[in-house]
Amino acid sequence: MPAWSDLTPSKRCDWIDQLRGWAVIVMIEVHVVNVWLHSGLRPEWLNYLNGLVAPSFTMAAGYSLAISTFRTDGTLRPFWPDTARRLGFILLCAYALHAPGLTAADWTVLNTPQQARELFKVDVLQCIVFSLLILQALARLVRHPLLFTAVALAVAVFVPLVSPYLWATGVADGLWLPIRGLFNGNPDRGVQALFPLFPWLAFPAFGAFLGGLYRHLRVVSSEGRARWSELRFLSALAILGAVLLAWGQAAQESWLWGGRWIQQNGVWMLHGRAGAFTYAELGNIANTTLPSVAARLGWILMGGAALGAVELIRPRWSGANPIKAASNESLLLYMLHLNLLFGVLLAAPVIALTGWGWGSLGWPGTLLLTAAIIGLNLWAGVAWQGVRETPEFMRKLQRGGVALLGGWFLLGGWWTVRHFLRSPELAKEPYAFLNAARARKGLPPTPDGLCRDPEEYFREAERRNKRLSPEARAEVARQILARSR
Repeated sequence: MPAWSDLTPSKRCDWIDQLRGWAVIVMIEVHVVNVWLHSGLRPEWLNYLNGLVAPSFTMAAGYSLAISTFRTDGTLRPFWPDTARRLGFILLCAYALHAPGLTAADWTVLNTPQQARELFKVDVLQCIVFSLLILQALARLVRHPLLFTAVALAVAVFVPLVSPYLWATGVADGLWLPIRGLFNGNPDRGVQALFPLFPWLAFPAFGAFLGGLYRHLRVVSSEGRARWSELRFLSALAILGAVLLAWGQAAQESWLWGGRWIQQNGVWMLHGRAGAFTYAELGNIANTTLPSVAARLGWILMGGAALGAVELIRPRWSGANPIKAASNESLLLYMLHLNLLFGVLLAAPVIALTGWGWGSLGWPGTLLLTAAIIGLNLWAGVAWQGVRETPEFMRKLQRGGVALLGGWFLLGGWWTVRHFLRSPELAKEPYAFLNAARARKGLPPTPDGLCRDPEEYFREAERRNKRLSPEARAEVARQILARSR
């Protein structure tokens, strides 16, 4: 078979591009479905599929690091300035998504203690940047591509082995908030990390291991020929994925739940291979164990191998490739779809106009909305790829965007302050100025400035011509009454 014996060294890894591009597309589907689909309509298989998006995305990041960090002669590319600036920009975007807002008003008078703490929530972008910084440090410590490949595999195995212990109740509680969420996803001071390094560092580390293998077998040539063909690598990838999946699924239950229940000081704890944990802790650590990580990697490797095989044999068409554009512009699409969903479509005026609130749609409406948002994002990715071909125009657009953001930072948000100064009864966040605004209107103070009487809210809403459906009134009343508990 010609494809099996083709030992032309690889210039671009198509399978990882396909995997990352499709991961971006499914990621958009995840957020749209989670926001608008009626609760209870989501099948379990879709939840599992959606749970593979972040592992795919983070594994692809580690894979690319291994390919890009070492030159073909085995020497290291410099970390500064290009890599450092790129990671710094991603980290800036990561924290901007959890910032109190993008205006001076949001950072000052509209800020609250909880919003300030939310800034340090560890999400997927923070996880990627911190993981890549660790892997970069290891690469520069060992300074040999094959040794780094072995070290990355050791990290990928070690991290899920120790992760369950770091998820025990109280571990890392009270640490400095900027680093607290790197250890586990247990709630602390109202903040809960979504992607702590334990166990999520395992996925980029395993990706770096695969990237190191690919570099050795497909990129670095020996007498002008690669050691393996692309098809051979993809076949090995699929076999490795099947082995990881089979072992992970077979071992996951016994790894987590096997052992003996022993009562200690009135508390029952299961002493097993993963350690000694209470029943509640076992539920929290279910996705942190080595078999759980292995099973998800298995699905990802088999899916990536299939995508790579299709890319290897499919006809080549002229024109833009939206999947490749999604892969190359993954950060742009990540930021764009999140701001579109949570900053625009879920804004109160838009919900009032469309009726598309949280959990308000069935499958037909959700699918149509998903297709529309995915299509818009793919168009944006392809369009920005075209803009990149004219660097001067790209820089002009970037400067214009920065100027607009600067103007919005200075001027935006103050009408919100004015709104709640006039109608403090309608506030849902405990802004510091609310009690002063209540006093101006002759209203009694409350512990946090938020109203405690639903009728007070409804009178002000009626005065401001804010119409509420019976369902909305019931939900508002429930929220207000809950504040007194």
